[in-house]
Amino acid sequence: MRRFVPLIIVIAILCPTLAHSAGSAAMIPAFERTWSHDDATVADGEEQRSWTWGPDVLRSASEPYIQSPGGQRQVWYLDKARMEITHPDADPDNDWYVTSGLLVRELISGKMQIGDTDYETWQPSAVPIAGDLDAAPGTTITYGDMRPLATVNSEWRAPKAASGAPVIDVVAPGGAVTQNVHYAVFGAKLGGYDDVVGHNIAAFFLDALPTDTLLYVAGRPLTEPYWAQVPVAHQQRDVLVQAFERRVLTYTPTNPDGWKVEWGNVGRQYAQWRYGRLDAGDAFAPNATVDASAAVHDLREVAPAAADIAASRQGLVGAAVYDTDSGAFYSFQGRKSFTMYSIAKVPIMLAILDRAVREQRRVTTSEQNLIESMIHVSDNDAASALYSDIGGAAGVGRYLRRIGIMNTQMSDYGWGASTTTAQDMTRLMAKLGSCTILVPRLCRYALDTMRSVVDSQRWGVSAGVPGDGSVALKNGWYPDDSGWGINSIGLISSEGKHYAIAILTYPNPSMGYGIDTIQKISAAIYPTLH
Repeated sequence: MRRFVPLIIVIAILCPTLAHSAGSAAMIPAFERTWSHDDATVADGEEQRSWTWGPDVLRSASEPYIQSPGGQRQVWYLDKARMEITHPDADPDNDWYVTSGLLVRELISGKMQIGDTDYETWQPSAVPIAGDLDAAPGTTITYGDMRPLATVNSEWRAPKAASGAPVIDVVAPGGAVTQNVHYAVFGAKLGGYDDVVGHNIAAFFLDALPTDTLLYVAGRPLTEPYWAQVPVAHQQRDVLVQAFERRVLTYTPTNPDGWKVEWGNVGRQYAQWRYGRLDAGDAFAPNATVDASAAVHDLREVAPAAADIAASRQGLVGAAVYDTDSGAFYSFQGRKSFTMYSIAKVPIMLAILDRAVREQRRVTTSEQNLIESMIHVSDNDAASALYSDIGGAAGVGRYLRRIGIMNTQMSDYGWGASTTTAQDMTRLMAKLGSCTILVPRLCRYALDTMRSVVDSQRWGVSAGVPGDGSVALKNGWYPDDSGWGINSIGLISSEGKHYAIAILTYPNPSMGYGIDTIQKISAAIYPTLH
């Protein structure tokens, strides 16, 4: 049986501007974080499974909802469902800050929800519930066909069947139900019963998703499970279909193992019902954060003096700065690879915090103590303990790939030997600053921890920033036979300027020389940003 990724609603700080029209590449951090948590590993090929949401945002829009500010709420339509933020001023740490719409209920009933208790009356959808969207009428099963079989207003309850009873009910186009014992050969059985709405649930779906997860992701069942013949890629196939409030689940016996149970394409089907044919040109791929795709310009364009310093210093320098207000990204040899040394402690910290989010728990006291020792005083033993705990290079590397940090290579020989680029570390700090990679309370915790390094380690990218400015930073340093490697990364907020920055250097004749290089470049960059 294939493994589902549970729909854990994890969110980030919401962008101030919510109104976007259809077709605009409306990157909403709370949506991005939810998508990244559930589907980024599928997008990068790390996991071979069906999508939880889908590869693309089909439509980004604001839609009427009476209880939302200004009577509008922001939504994303993806293949499998719709993401929505109804109350943007609510606690963004709450699991229900980002919700998934009751689309299946609306498609079957024809009642389009525009408020907590307000609806528009439409016709039940004639869109196919499974299989090809362009199937000819009469050759497939539509949402409207399911209306007489569905519980949308608590109007009827199906009898509770014995657990293990075979599923042999068959629904035909138009909604007529018959029984066919032939379908018993596929082994579909009833596995549970929802006492609230009065419907049995197919065991295949309960095997794929525990009851509590199924309730959270899909809602309560609206129908019994039914076999149907529907065209898939223009070939008629036997498919087991069951409608839930938010999702449709299907079981296709002829699919390969691991792909037999799938989410239906409810988001796409609903968008077609509500808006008509979708324009493929409007779709865009979600990203863990928009800064990762920003065009990179030469540092000399914004800070020529800083570029001159970088070019004239002994040894190699890689520098990058991302203006989080304007979205401008500047770099000097920003793709060159450098050994990380202690700046590797930042991705270690973030991977540990991300694991707590995925496991739906608080950071433990032990984890917190190790993180703070690792960042505040750059404790190597604490870093090694956390690195081992998260799975070493594989664990941290997997996390970085999932959030779009692609050119950082964690080392099996020890975290300090890992390599990165100035652009990657700037992107990482920008993602943390926009809070698209952690829930807000953990973004705040990570940044506060980096703002609290001991005074003796507050050199580097803090140079040039006024004393009352906010600087979250981490430095790294180490001597080898060729000289010192000196690195500094950070997130700066001061005098209306907000930017992420990374400056990496090697080899330096002394630790002081490397620090001086970084500080001169940082001080030359600060006044050029607006």
